[in-house]
Amino acid sequence: MNSRSASLDILKLVLAFLVVALHIFPVSKMKGIPGLISYEIASGITRIAVPTFFIISGYLLRNKLNDWNYIKKYCIRILLLYLVWQLIYLPDLFYHHHIKWFGTKELVLKLIYGYWHLWYLLATVFGVLLLYFSRNWQPKLKLITVLLLILMGYLFQLGFKLNIFQHIPVLKSIYEIIGTSRNAFFLAFPFLLLGTLFDSWKSWFKKVKLLLGLCLLGLLLESYCYYSLKLGAMDFFVFLLPISLLLLQLAVQNNVQMKWSIPATLSLGIYLLHPYMIRLVYEFLPQKTIGFISVKYFIICGITLVLWFVVDRINRKFPYFF
Repeated sequence: MNSRSASLDILKLVLAFLVVALHIFPVSKMKGIPGLISYEIASGITRIAVPTFFIISGYLLRNKLNDWNYIKKYCIRILLLYLVWQLIYLPDLFYHHHIKWFGTKELVLKLIYGYWHLWYLLATVFGVLLLYFSRNWQPKLKLITVLLLILMGYLFQLGFKLNIFQHIPVLKSIYEIIGTSRNAFFLAFPFLLLGTLFDSWKSWFKKVKLLLGLCLLGLLLESYCYYSLKLGAMDFFVFLLPISLLLLQLAVQNNVQMKWSIPATLSLGIYLLHPYMIRLVYEFLPQKTIGFISVKYFIICGITLVLWFVVDRINRKFPYFF
């Protein structure tokens, strides 16, 4: 494995573990300092993961966009993963509908868009198709499109959180159906597009590590503002845009020498498997203090790695899981 691939694999692995943290730390059920810490994790630093996953995918696809056969196979492969994992998670989906965690309307939406974390796969398919159809646009038009879509998604989310849509039923209904960022239009497509434009913006940033540190600090401060306003969980932040760019640039431009390669399925395996591990651990350890949640995080990550090892062996003979 070359150094560039190793760097990207390390980054993807870190992002996968951030997704696990995102899904176990509560946003609003704690008070005081523990509540702030949990919010900064669950609705702050961990939100880096998904946009950066998309921008990495766009970067890796940037030289394949004129190859329709490759794009078609790529989308079919991800769509197959989506269908397989939807079936795997159906028992959990129907169980939580049965105990009234959510209503029938939400059940239907989850069956369409994907259980919990699986929206990412479906959004990727539509995002990549949009990449193909916009492949001949001028770089300037692509950058303008990225900024407009991200801005629209951010403002749409903020409008809902600030209850501006209470008197606009149409916008409220649209938000409840498509959300703000968990879809191809506002998140997958613009960040995939940014990844394909790497050669256009890679020279923008100097002192990447310093800028990344400042942007991470900005993200924590931005998250604190939303916490103070009691806005609840936020899917998108202003600082996610520069952070995702800087992380990709850092990974691409820094050589990493590794004695062992990171398995290609590891980060995806963690992403796909961890919700059932969360259910399992919380069944035996229901405590929800910040200390217990921190311990459970490492337990969940550990057993997810063990399960990935088992499923990966099965996947070598039946390649439908990763």
